[in-house]
Amino acid sequence: MADIDASGFTEAQRQALLDLLLLGMYADGHLASAEDAALHQLLGRMGVESKYDQDRELDAAVTRVRQHLQPPEAAQTYVKALARTFSSPELRRRAAGVLEQFLDSDERLTAVEHQFLATVREAFGI
Repeated sequence: MADIDASGFTEAQRQALLDLLLLGMYADGHLASAEDAALHQLLGRMGVESKYDQDRELDAAVTRVRQHLQPPEAAQTYVKALARTFSSPELRRRAAGVLEQFLDSDERLTAVEHQFLATVREAFGI
């Protein structure tokens, strides 16, 4: 995951990106340790350096995302709301690219993750 570029996002966009990554992480019900490590690395690249602060950011994101996990339509609605946070087609493409690289961090995209990516691409208009 060393080549994921998370620069150029505002604070609100970084939070939306983190929420999007967590939705993707929970999509298949398999929480891979590689995905957890990738989240911590990405947060470090976003300037959240200490493990304590990274865990705090992740806890806040889990709190935001948890209410949108079930039913599946709730997740789709939340993805559409997150799409509005990325103000340009380029930012939406970059966010979707980060998501795809993140989901592939465990070196296996499941059918459910592929479907989630398709949902994100549709909601993001890409």
